[in-house]
Amino acid sequence: MPVGVLRLLPEDLAPEKRTAALNSIQEALGEYAWEYEAGPYRYRRAEVSEGLRGLLKKGEFDHKALYALNQGAFNILYDCLALDSAQQWMLIGGEVEPRAAEFEQAAKQAISLLYTQGGPEKPVTLAYLVPRLCHVYEAMTGKKVTHHTKAADLSYTQQAQSEAGRFVTAIINLAFEDIPDTLVNRQLREFVKNRPEPF
Repeated sequence: MPVGVLRLLPEDLAPEKRTAALNSIQEALGEYAWEYEAGPYRYRRAEVSEGLRGLLKKGEFDHKALYALNQGAFNILYDCLALDSAQQWMLIGGEVEPRAAEFEQAAKQAISLLYTQGGPEKPVTLAYLVPRLCHVYEAMTGKKVTHHTKAADLSYTQQAQSEAGRFVTAIINLAFEDIPDTLVNRQLREFVKNRPEPF
């Protein structure tokens, strides 16, 4: 938990709400950090594709070969498998090993899918982190999240101006120095517009 998050919580917050908010914040930040430091989003599309191509070239689809894949390649291969039984075997093994053709087909489909995803690589998990922090704010305060970047003098800024927007942005700034406020603002606007349920 980054130093300073505790100071962002309301001083009059009940102890049980304070504990719940801190636990939810820590969990959300931890999952986001894992995604980029060790998980699938650490790897660029080219690295994911290279891992899958190496798997196809070797033609080996046993657990050792699958677990040697980077996390991004492992995840997309898993998602492209057509059979639930093959997905389950990929995760925990079993006596009945799926046919190699199933993994070969899934790897080819995954590479094709990566090839169609042109343009800059997007910070996908920010679209999960921001809503989770918004839900923490709503559970903690009982207020709906609002968001705008119009200052008191009616000029637009890059900083969130609503209480909820400042709360979410401050937590992200404390935890991750390299995330621009403009990206956080985009996700805050999406949250207010679409209001996703907690997940």
